[in-house]
Amino acid sequence: MAFLALALVPLLPFMLLGYAVLGEPYRPVFKRHRLPVPAGWPATLSILHISDLHVRRGDQRLLRVQKEALQELAPDLLCVTGDVCEKVQDIPLLVDILKQVRPRLGTFVILGNHEHNAPAPHRIREQHRRGLRRVIGAILSLFGPDLKSDGEHEAHAMADALRAAGITVLHNEGARIQTHGQTLWIAGCDSAWAGHADMAAAMHGRRPGEACLALIHEPDLAFEAETLGADLILAGHTHGGQVKLPVVGAPYTLRVDPRIIIASGFQRLEAGLLHITAGLGHTIPLRFGCPPEVVWMDCQAEVPANAELSQFAA
Repeated sequence: MAFLALALVPLLPFMLLGYAVLGEPYRPVFKRHRLPVPAGWPATLSILHISDLHVRRGDQRLLRVQKEALQELAPDLLCVTGDVCEKVQDIPLLVDILKQVRPRLGTFVILGNHEHNAPAPHRIREQHRRGLRRVIGAILSLFGPDLKSDGEHEAHAMADALRAAGITVLHNEGARIQTHGQTLWIAGCDSAWAGHADMAAAMHGRRPGEACLALIHEPDLAFEAETLGADLILAGHTHGGQVKLPVVGAPYTLRVDPRIIIASGFQRLEAGLLHITAGLGHTIPLRFGCPPEVVWMDCQAEVPANAELSQFAA
């Protein structure tokens, strides 16, 4: 037995790589959290947060597991924070996935950098041109799909197709919902990488002091959202780093603002709370220690808004 174990040691890196490429990217997990929110919020509100589905017909296995992960879920709100699709002709596939959820108060979607086929900021591009990241990027690019949006026109066509299917797309605008005798302003901001982010416009129409949920794609927009009054901010974009190592954490993320100290999860921002999801899809099939996820949040009002995360994350 000991001899067999020793014989398998040289194969271990290949086994781990096989799991990271063929296993974990297709094994989404379900997470549920209880969140305290300010007293002005509806007494109870359930939010399902997903992001970065990167829907494309070329990966049927991914489409299948995404549908299975969302089946029979019935939150109050379904919030989707960008990078939902690569091409407008695949929007019906995306709609089919989203329709697995039955949100009581509606589905709210924003667009990300992929819908616009927006280039990375200069700082990120410079990082990718140097050292080990350049080598890793070159290798991973061999496994990424060639399918990309044609740009602004196609992004708007995707938004129109989603609206035609009865899904609310927030493009630098907000929407008000009412439940349990309280209103909530949902502010949806477009992609910063695409150069279209306008958080002030997304807040236009919000009443003074009104409870506010902000949807952003790139987490770097969170500080502006909090400054403008958002209590809870939902973001995607990072994929959680896709690879999370012991002690080291996620060595590769797409964060630009150094004040963002997490690749996924929760971070307190003064009076607001940011949640970054690890996403429910990928462009490059590689995940290790960072599975795709569906995140359910049970928001409960009339508790201190500055409670420590350990008191409400379950």
